[in-house]
Amino acid sequence: MSQKKQRMCVVNPDLVDEIGHLVGGQCEIMTRIGISWNSWIKIASGLPVRLSLAHRFKARVLASAGSIEGFHQKFPLPGGGLDYVALDDAFLLPGTPAHSEPNALRSGMK
Repeated sequence: MSQKKQRMCVVNPDLVDEIGHLVGGQCEIMTRIGISWNSWIKIASGLPVRLSLAHRFKARVLASAGSIEGFHQKFPLPGGGLDYVALDDAFLLPGTPAHSEPNALRSGMK
């Protein structure tokens, strides 16, 4: 019997600080960006999340990206403005085993 493996990815940790103000508090996060507080904690910690959740999160963040000054600094267009293509390309990273090492170390595994 084969198990279906969920596809996972990581939200680029270099972008999380810029995204934080969109999140709001624990009560507002679902209406603001469409994810749970627990999912945000995983994203902010650099842990892998389901690909479907990451795509929903990315879509909500990119809809507000024009108002995030940090994105303009990291992804400037030569003539001014925000390079949405570069931001979109940099947003998600593969969910690699290296990202799960902290959990293995906490549980005593090497």
